[in-house]
Amino acid sequence: MRNGIAIIDADAHAIDLDETYRKRLPKEFRDRMVIYPSDGFDRLQNGALAARRPKTAEQNLADNDREGIDIQVLYPTGGLFLSRVRERDYSIALARTYNDWLYEWCSVDPKRLKAVALVPLHVDAKAAIVEMARAVGELGMVGVMVNTLDRSRNVAHKDFWPFYKECNRQSVPVSFHASGSDTLESVCHFDNFLSVHTLSHVPEQLVACTAVIYSGLLEVFPDRRVGFLEAGCGWVPFWMEHMDAEWEKRKFDAPSLTAKPSESMKCSPVYVSYEPEEKTIPYVGQWIGENNILYASDYPHWDCNFLESVSTLINRSDVSDVLKRKISFENPQRYYALKDR
Repeated sequence: MRNGIAIIDADAHAIDLDETYRKRLPKEFRDRMVIYPSDGFDRLQNGALAARRPKTAEQNLADNDREGIDIQVLYPTGGLFLSRVRERDYSIALARTYNDWLYEWCSVDPKRLKAVALVPLHVDAKAAIVEMARAVGELGMVGVMVNTLDRSRNVAHKDFWPFYKECNRQSVPVSFHASGSDTLESVCHFDNFLSVHTLSHVPEQLVACTAVIYSGLLEVFPDRRVGFLEAGCGWVPFWMEHMDAEWEKRKFDAPSLTAKPSESMKCSPVYVSYEPEEKTIPYVGQWIGENNILYASDYPHWDCNFLESVSTLINRSDVSDVLKRKISFENPQRYYALKDR
């Protein structure tokens, strides 16, 4: 808590390293050379940032106390690469193994540590439904994550609609999350991680948002909560205006969309996370609505603002106290339905 405001961190990360999986995967998958395919870049800067990563849930909670975070919602790290795994059975095993491990991690203090489930949607929508139902119903997880990258389809492809329908029926929020990796490398041919990481999260969310809005998914399932995470929020007004202009000229390409794309985002339960230092937060609130922006620390990743993340928002003079409370507490509480937990 800071300045009397409770803080819910809507997007932090568990550190699911190779050893997390090797000890828990079904026997036939334990001896693989690589658990997740990756881009090969060193994100810890030759080990300089390794000390930031908590080795226990107790250390995680102690860091939350130092930052001023009351409740933290956890997403994967290794699991951000799940959609790179092409094998069906292995993908399902990875998701199930991760969810079981994260449940154990959060059980140290389930009131303060909340888990979002990993689901193998890219290989099998039915299996994703089964795992979502297990993770939410049996393990008490507060939502599901969908990778923004799929090798052959966008996130709103009709193959995935049975999964979204079931999430809608069970009132489970769906968060679209990128890996911050080299998904556009085939186009850009960068040779360093700075360039790759810069052109990753935001472009992938532009693709995901375009797919979700134009497909009419939000109108078919109007009660379903969706989140576009870890790309900041500054892109939102530009993209809402851009989609409107494009849609006006070719409405026939989006037959299920009956309102302007910007209106669909405003009227639907669409949430975006922000970077605490973003100067555009008040402006974005005017576009998408002050009730649709989430505080997210990105802890403990290499580029997070650990120990200054909460204070960067709370100490700002250009953001009203009302908006600060919405962003840091009321909106994430509503998005994850934490009042009921």
